[in-house]
Amino acid sequence: MNTLIIYPPTLVSARHQGPVVVGETVGNNFVTENILAVGSNCAVFSAKPKGQPQAASVALKISDEKVGQTALATEATVLQSVMDNKHFVKIIEFGHHRQFNYIVTYLLGPSLRDLALRQSPYTLSLKTLLKFAYQAIESL
Repeated sequence: MNTLIIYPPTLVSARHQGPVVVGETVGNNFVTENILAVGSNCAVFSAKPKGQPQAASVALKISDEKVGQTALATEATVLQSVMDNKHFVKIIEFGHHRQFNYIVTYLLGPSLRDLALRQSPYTLSLKTLLKFAYQAIESL
Protein backbone atom coordinates (compact mmCIF):
# COMPACT_ATOMS: atom_id res chain seq x y z
CA MET A 1 0.00 0.00 0.00
CA ASN A 2 1.38 3.40 -0.94
CA THR A 3 1.59 6.15 1.63
CA LEU A 4 -0.03 9.44 0.76
CA ILE A 5 2.02 12.37 2.05
CA ILE A 6 0.08 15.57 2.66
CA TYR A 7 1.79 18.85 1.75
CA PRO A 8 0.47 22.42 1.97
CA PRO A 9 -1.01 23.27 -1.46
CA THR A 10 1.28 26.28 -1.92
CA LEU A 11 4.42 24.21 -1.34
CA VAL A 12 3.26 21.43 -3.61
CA SER A 13 2.20 23.77 -6.40
CA ALA A 14 5.66 25.29 -6.50
CA ARG A 15 7.63 22.04 -6.38
CA HIS A 16 5.51 19.17 -7.70
CA GLN A 17 6.06 18.26 -11.34
CA GLY A 18 3.33 15.65 -11.59
CA PRO A 19 1.39 14.12 -14.43
CA VAL A 20 -1.10 16.99 -14.61
CA VAL A 21 -0.59 20.69 -13.94
CA VAL A 22 -2.88 23.21 -12.25
CA GLY A 23 -5.23 24.68 -14.84
CA GLU A 24 -5.20 21.60 -17.09
CA THR A 25 -8.46 20.08 -18.33
CA VAL A 26 -8.74 16.40 -17.42
CA GLY A 27 -11.18 14.10 -19.20
CA ASN A 28 -12.85 16.94 -21.16
CA ASN A 29 -14.89 17.87 -18.10
CA PHE A 30 -12.76 19.05 -15.16
CA VAL A 31 -10.18 21.82 -14.76
CA THR A 32 -7.62 21.34 -11.98
CA GLU A 33 -7.36 24.16 -9.42
CA ASN A 34 -4.95 23.22 -6.63
CA ILE A 35 -2.86 20.24 -5.60
CA LEU A 36 -4.21 18.84 -2.33
CA ALA A 37 -1.85 15.90 -1.81
CA VAL A 38 0.90 13.93 -3.49
CA GLY A 39 1.68 10.24 -3.02
CA SER A 40 4.27 7.90 -4.46
CA ASN A 41 2.10 7.04 -7.48
CA CYS A 42 -0.71 9.59 -7.47
CA ALA A 43 -1.69 13.21 -6.96
CA VAL A 44 -4.97 14.63 -5.69
CA PHE A 45 -6.26 17.94 -7.05
CA SER A 46 -9.25 20.09 -6.33
CA ALA A 47 -11.04 20.73 -9.62
CA LYS A 48 -14.16 22.34 -11.05
CA PRO A 49 -16.41 21.34 -13.92
CA LYS A 50 -15.18 23.00 -17.12
CA GLY A 51 -16.99 26.26 -17.83
CA GLN A 52 -18.62 26.33 -14.38
CA PRO A 53 -16.41 28.47 -12.12
CA GLN A 54 -19.23 28.91 -9.58
CA ALA A 55 -19.74 25.14 -9.16
CA ALA A 56 -18.56 23.30 -6.07
CA SER A 57 -15.03 21.92 -6.21
CA VAL A 58 -14.50 18.18 -6.61
CA ALA A 59 -11.56 15.90 -5.83
CA LEU A 60 -9.61 14.59 -8.82
CA LYS A 61 -7.15 11.78 -8.12
CA ILE A 62 -4.78 10.93 -10.96
CA SER A 63 -2.32 8.07 -11.11
CA ASP A 64 0.37 6.91 -13.50
CA GLU A 65 -0.81 3.33 -13.95
CA LYS A 66 2.00 1.11 -15.09
CA VAL A 67 1.45 -2.41 -16.41
CA GLY A 68 0.23 -4.63 -13.58
CA GLN A 69 -0.51 -1.72 -11.23
CA THR A 70 -4.22 -1.00 -11.10
CA ALA A 71 -4.67 0.66 -7.70
CA LEU A 72 -6.89 3.45 -8.97
CA ALA A 73 -9.04 1.07 -11.03
CA THR A 74 -9.43 -1.13 -7.95
CA GLU A 75 -10.36 1.91 -5.86
CA ALA A 76 -13.03 2.85 -8.42
CA THR A 77 -14.40 -0.71 -8.40
CA VAL A 78 -14.61 -0.73 -4.60
CA LEU A 79 -16.31 2.68 -4.49
CA GLN A 80 -18.81 1.58 -7.14
CA SER A 81 -19.62 -1.52 -5.08
CA VAL A 82 -20.50 0.61 -2.02
CA MET A 83 -22.16 3.50 -3.86
CA ASP A 84 -25.46 2.97 -2.03
CA ASN A 85 -23.77 3.38 1.37
CA LYS A 86 -23.95 6.97 2.61
CA HIS A 87 -20.61 6.68 4.42
CA PHE A 88 -18.49 6.36 1.27
CA VAL A 89 -17.65 9.04 -1.26
CA LYS A 90 -19.57 8.91 -4.55
CA ILE A 91 -17.77 8.62 -7.89
CA ILE A 92 -18.58 11.37 -10.38
CA GLU A 93 -16.33 10.12 -13.18
CA PHE A 94 -13.60 7.56 -13.80
CA GLY A 95 -11.48 7.57 -16.92
CA HIS A 96 -8.19 7.83 -18.76
CA HIS A 97 -6.30 11.07 -19.47
CA ARG A 98 -3.20 10.79 -21.64
CA GLN A 99 -1.24 7.90 -20.07
CA PHE A 100 -2.96 8.27 -16.68
CA ASN A 101 -6.07 6.97 -14.99
CA TYR A 102 -8.17 9.38 -12.95
CA ILE A 103 -11.15 9.31 -10.63
CA VAL A 104 -13.36 12.27 -9.74
CA THR A 105 -15.30 12.24 -6.47
CA TYR A 106 -17.05 14.77 -4.30
CA LEU A 107 -14.61 16.83 -2.24
CA LEU A 108 -15.06 15.84 1.38
CA GLY A 109 -14.44 17.78 4.57
CA PRO A 110 -11.36 17.75 6.77
CA SER A 111 -9.61 14.52 7.74
CA LEU A 112 -9.64 13.22 11.32
CA ARG A 113 -6.03 14.36 11.60
CA ASP A 114 -6.98 17.88 10.52
CA LEU A 115 -9.83 17.93 13.03
CA ALA A 116 -7.52 16.81 15.84
CA LEU A 117 -4.93 19.48 15.01
CA ARG A 118 -7.39 22.38 14.93
CA GLN A 119 -6.94 23.34 18.56
CA SER A 120 -4.90 22.44 21.61
CA PRO A 121 -4.52 19.81 23.14
CA TYR A 122 -4.53 18.38 19.57
CA THR A 123 -6.79 15.46 20.29
CA LEU A 124 -10.35 14.62 19.35
CA SER A 125 -13.12 15.12 21.88
CA LEU A 126 -15.03 12.14 23.20
CA LYS A 127 -18.10 13.36 21.30
CA THR A 128 -16.15 13.40 18.00
CA LEU A 129 -14.66 9.96 18.67
CA LEU A 130 -18.09 8.52 19.44
CA LYS A 131 -19.55 10.03 16.25
CA PHE A 132 -16.70 8.53 14.26
CA ALA A 133 -17.12 5.11 15.92
CA TYR A 134 -20.88 5.15 15.30
CA GLN A 135 -20.44 6.00 11.61
CA ALA A 136 -17.70 3.41 11.18
CA ILE A 137 -19.85 0.66 12.69
CA GLU A 138 -22.91 1.82 10.74
CA SER A 139 -20.97 1.65 7.47
CA LEU A 140 -20.22 -2.03 7.99
